[in-house]
Amino acid sequence: MKPYKVSYSDDMTPDKGRIGRIKKRSLKSPSSQAEGLPHIFALPIAVYLQNTNAGVLVSDEKHRFIWGNDVFMEYFNTGSGYDGNIINKSFPAMISFIAPYVVDAAAFELKMKELRKRKKPFFGWEMTYRDGHIREVSYIPVFDEGRFAGSIWQIVDVTRHRLWQEELKRTDEKYRVILDNLNAALCETDLEGNITKVYESFCRLSGYTEEELIGRNITDVFVPEENREYARNLRRYRVEKKVALLYDMEIVLKDGSRRWVLASSGNIYDREGNAVGGVGIHMDMTPQKVLQKELETARHAAEEAQRTQKEFLANMSHEIRTPLNAIIGMVHLLEETNLDEEQKEYIKILKHSSGILHGLITDILDISKIEAGKQEVNAREFDLRELVQSMKQTFQVKLGQRPVKVTVDIDKRIDTLLVGDDMILNQILMNLLGNAEKFTKEGEIAIKAQLDDRQDNALWLRFSICDTGIGIQKDKLELIFQNYKQAEKEIRERYGGTGLGLAIAKQLVELQGGQISVQEGGEYSTCFSFTLPFSDTRKPLSPGAVADMESRNNRFNFAHARILVVEDNQMNLKYIISLLEKYRVDYQLATNGPDALYFLESRQYDLVLMDIRIPGMDGFELARKIREDESKPNVATPVIATTATAMPNTVALARNIGITEILTKPYTPDQLLQVLNKYLNEDETEIIMEVQNISGYEFHPGLDVRYLNTLYESNIGYAIDLFEIFVMTIREEMGKLETVAKEHDWEQLKFQVHKIKPNFSMVGLTWITQKMEGLETYLRKAVELEKLPGMLEEIAREVDHHFPIIEQELQKMYDFVKTQP
Repeated sequence: MKPYKVSYSDDMTPDKGRIGRIKKRSLKSPSSQAEGLPHIFALPIAVYLQNTNAGVLVSDEKHRFIWGNDVFMEYFNTGSGYDGNIINKSFPAMISFIAPYVVDAAAFELKMKELRKRKKPFFGWEMTYRDGHIREVSYIPVFDEGRFAGSIWQIVDVTRHRLWQEELKRTDEKYRVILDNLNAALCETDLEGNITKVYESFCRLSGYTEEELIGRNITDVFVPEENREYARNLRRYRVEKKVALLYDMEIVLKDGSRRWVLASSGNIYDREGNAVGGVGIHMDMTPQKVLQKELETARHAAEEAQRTQKEFLANMSHEIRTPLNAIIGMVHLLEETNLDEEQKEYIKILKHSSGILHGLITDILDISKIEAGKQEVNAREFDLRELVQSMKQTFQVKLGQRPVKVTVDIDKRIDTLLVGDDMILNQILMNLLGNAEKFTKEGEIAIKAQLDDRQDNALWLRFSICDTGIGIQKDKLELIFQNYKQAEKEIRERYGGTGLGLAIAKQLVELQGGQISVQEGGEYSTCFSFTLPFSDTRKPLSPGAVADMESRNNRFNFAHARILVVEDNQMNLKYIISLLEKYRVDYQLATNGPDALYFLESRQYDLVLMDIRIPGMDGFELARKIREDESKPNVATPVIATTATAMPNTVALARNIGITEILTKPYTPDQLLQVLNKYLNEDETEIIMEVQNISGYEFHPGLDVRYLNTLYESNIGYAIDLFEIFVMTIREEMGKLETVAKEHDWEQLKFQVHKIKPNFSMVGLTWITQKMEGLETYLRKAVELEKLPGMLEEIAREVDHHFPIIEQELQKMYDFVKTQP
């Protein structure tokens, strides 16, 4: 709408449209020159009314609306039918005109009539309009020498201001409710700590009312006298340093009782960034403090009981060890007798349990023996490499599925039998490795042995146990080797352990004249190192053993490569890990999709070897996530997918989403080695594997002998491992097949068939694997499903028929290994 701007003059306004009497002198301002005022005071009132940003209406002494400024015209679109800003509407007509615009027309009319009747100034009358706007009306009656001359009505749009106030109120209420529900007592103070504002939650905690708290000093009211100086220093530090603080403190409530609160305090700043006060949130933590005190008391009681128990066990060592040794000896004798399968299982459990008990008693008694000065060093010949490798295997099994790699690095110059106490060395390594295993959730545990010094036949070796675990703070490095009593408090509170293992290790090292230390930082989080003396026998480890080892190690060059293995099938895992360790490939293990994705986003790998069917996220989806983000570290890393069925459409899909190559299961060592050589060996020299069985072992003719010889080469140890897993798991896996088939859960059946299909080939039942492939084809195409029960029954009969053969073959391999020199 175009603006209606008309200069105001008395001549332009008809007599009946003027405000007040016709006599001009009464409405004009006094002469500015006569009174010495600026010229602006001589301007007519119409100039102000037209230039204000508020809407303005003018009514005369008869309450007839005669004029409105441009803002009012814009509000109500009243330009049409009017002469400039002249309105000329009666009081009732104006009410009727505006009423449709407002929400409550009756209240509007009533208020208008009240103002006309009273003729008293009125400000702050808010009207809500149907379009959502809120406008504030001010009414100003005008009197000329005591006579009513008319009225000025001012209308201001306050919509944004009111909406902002309502939003601020809602936000304040929301956070008030949140704090109340959290039992977070909130209050505000000035710079001196005098309370300026409190919330209901604070009153509820303290027991005071708001009136009792405002103006009082928070430190004087709540902090016990003995802690007030500390509290004032905290406030002073917060204000001067402009930092937020978090601390716990004991306070006194109105009823005199004491409570512990966790307090979080910060500064309140003005617009210039100057601190003008503080705000604090207080949460009652008394129950936690009580529990902490009870736990501390219980801990001291437990420590005292533990010391008593240790003294008792030290005195009773002979009485405890003698019957235990008899039990272990009798178990070994029983094992040599004719036993049925059930009895063999009982003996196996008994041996395992007695071994654990023997180790536990030994650990507790050893610390007492060392402290009493009764620990003896018994030197004898031993093979260091064999000892360390055995230690590695023990802890790799203990780590299980945890993504931690145990590595070994032994100085090549240590190539002879040594003379020393291998039992004490074994215990030192066990304790240090146990400590590393406890605090390492992922990454690497490294066992290193280096020649530190040589003088004739005397050798000083430096052993290092390093890990990528949580590390140790610098100020704690000197505390961890303190004796049992001192280490108990420091290390247990920090790491949740007793520190007994490290104390024993330190004393056993020093008993032999060595030294132990710990370093942090560098490639590993923590690295324990110790030196020990040994005598060199000059006897080689075994004829040609070192040369053969170096020859095998030099055959493959994967020293600087690291791959991620994603697999959940136990047999496949054992097979892959055995091969990778044989080829000395550094690997990381993930047993499901989410874990694999975490590793892939955390660091770069040189190769990814993953199964297509893995829990949590299939291989295709994982491959997509690897390739989709170019900022991630493994976007260009080769991805090798392993699958039991490499159908043409599977291969095509794999290529499209970025999978580099497909490796069909079950694959031979030669096939895996060719893949590793292709992507990890820089010279890409073709490697030809010898696949003949040179171990002298002959597999059962009822199995696929040629395939087994190719699969396991000369390593019967690998075969034993996989045959064991097959015997332990196949009954359960076949049971799962039967269950899901009865439930007609075809999708789950397809997954289960795909999962166990390669397992049969790994024990020489290659034809059962082929039958499982046929079963999987029917499930994948979802056709002729009525044939599935018959096919499953046939496969189950095959498994039942050959299971005894597999068990016999496993026993035959056990016997074969025992006969080897």
